[in-house]
Amino acid sequence: MANDKKGLNPLATGVAGAMIGAAAAAAAIALSDEKNRKKAEKVLETLQKQGNSVLKEITKRAMEMKDAVGKGAEEAKEEIKKLNSKKK
Repeated sequence: MANDKKGLNPLATGVAGAMIGAAAAAAAIALSDEKNRKKAEKVLETLQKQGNSVLKEITKRAMEMKDAVGKGAEEAKEEIKKLNSKKK
């Protein structure tokens, strides 16, 4: 029978842990310099502004689509009422 154990490879786990640790250390060193912190803050502010802009645009388009669907539904109801009144 085949071995059905599906575990993580200890070597791969160790390598991944070392990479994460190295990345964290590099980030700590980079952010310890005030100039680098200021640059990082500016980048984050820019990304936040872009995200807010995209969110506003998506919200605007969603509301436009909602209004269009609502208007179409009202028109469809009126047409159904007209057709039903003609049948009588």
